[in-house]
Amino acid sequence: MFIFVASVMLISISAFPYIYYLFGMKFGKKTRPVKLLKEFPEISIIISAYNEEKIISERIDNLAESGYPKDKFELIFIDDHSDDNTRILAESKLNSSGVNYKIFSNAERKGTNKSYNFALTKTRNNIIVTTDANKFFEKNTLEILISRLVSDDSIAAVCADVRPFEESKIEKLGGMENIYRNFYGRMCDWESANDSTYNFNGALVAFKKEIISSIKENRGADDANTAFEAIRNGYRAVYVIESVIYEKIPSGINKQYRQKVRRAKRLIEATLFNLDLLKEKRTFSRRFYPFRIMMYVLSPAFFLVGLALFILSVLFYNVLAGAIIIVLFILFIRLNGSSFISSFTLNQIYLLAGLFKINENMTLWESTSV
Repeated sequence: MFIFVASVMLISISAFPYIYYLFGMKFGKKTRPVKLLKEFPEISIIISAYNEEKIISERIDNLAESGYPKDKFELIFIDDHSDDNTRILAESKLNSSGVNYKIFSNAERKGTNKSYNFALTKTRNNIIVTTDANKFFEKNTLEILISRLVSDDSIAAVCADVRPFEESKIEKLGGMENIYRNFYGRMCDWESANDSTYNFNGALVAFKKEIISSIKENRGADDANTAFEAIRNGYRAVYVIESVIYEKIPSGINKQYRQKVRRAKRLIEATLFNLDLLKEKRTFSRRFYPFRIMMYVLSPAFFLVGLALFILSVLFYNVLAGAIIIVLFILFIRLNGSSFISSFTLNQIYLLAGLFKINENMTLWESTSV
């Protein structure tokens, strides 16, 4: 009985921050619809790419056809020491795209943060956009994002909502990722309506260089670090759920596991290295940051240990019943991947694995283009 009670308590504690957000998303303050600008400002777009030859030409076409006026943006393209034809293909496509661009190659692998900081020194505009080489804009994505950024002087940084391509959703991993992304986006949207979120999507971020002049290089993800810098400087970091960018989900569990664990590790790292912001007297520090810390650092271990203890308690009570529950749970996960329970369970595993890798150097990424 003690093991059973302990398991229920641990699972309940792990679920508490998610229940808090569920109530907030349902009954809390909502963000206002974005009002598009009539005249768009000049912006500098930065792309850092590594071994993206399979997709880079298509990505540049997508950027050129995004709808943002070509005479209003420049592209700074960084090839992060690729060992394929990424730079050659990118330069060839850019030459015929009508896009104003500069292209550079790193002499060695540097990773996203260092590549972005180098590119920042080459930009001429105050509004900076960083975006991945293997993600794709929806029409008007940039216009919506930039309109939100300049709509309020208190906003220093914004990010878009990342969703899997439609063809990815029909696959098990893509279906689970879609459920996770939907919940994640609504959480960030609620935080943004009240103050700020640091849970940015690096796939597409925009910020004001006069406020955020560089990105921390050695600790944490570039997206979370950008948001934290805005918050630290007394401004807002806002998630723009109306601005959509799509990604292709890795087809294999091993590739997705490496991608998700790397993302989890760098998010947790950024979370733990900005704890001094808990002392700030603002809504973000009091109502959201503590729950995010619990969600990323405590909940995964509590949930998985609680789940293990629950199964153990059932086995102690009745071995046959316990075995049946285990088999049914595994079958449910395998056969019904596109469910909140399976998505939640898998992401707790990713978060815990990311926490265990907190001391590993994962600043360099691998291509996930499929």
